[in-house]
Amino acid sequence: MTRSAIREIVYHFGDAPIPPEYHRICAITVTPDTVKIVVDSYGDILVEKVREITKDQFEHVVRSLDRNGITKSMLKEKQDEDCVGGTHKTVAYSCGESKMFSGTVYHCGGKDSEDLQGDVKSFADDLRTLVPDLEELLK
Repeated sequence: MTRSAIREIVYHFGDAPIPPEYHRICAITVTPDTVKIVVDSYGDILVEKVREITKDQFEHVVRSLDRNGITKSMLKEKQDEDCVGGTHKTVAYSCGESKMFSGTVYHCGGKDSEDLQGDVKSFADDLRTLVPDLEELLK
């Protein structure tokens, strides 16, 4: 399958384990006509919003996968067992019912581990253009 078959992209990021009033996990799900934002703290949903987007905005995010080299590493880096409290980011996409790709990067102690590679920050910045008030939603 090619990336042109993509019908859903999910970007998920989470904080280190900190007190609930500060802890945030966010999932941004993009389809050809909507973006859904869910923010939670240890399973308690704090924000859930769905907004309409254009097909051009969706295509911009799909192209961002290639532009930013979002792929899986052939060698999965193991997490340092002594490192506690890191953050994680996951990118996944599907063509509807079947998942085409899923990769995760775990940041801890200045090192990255797991199997997601590419410029995840720039990809996330492209996604955030769909949610300009994201920082406010994470409060």
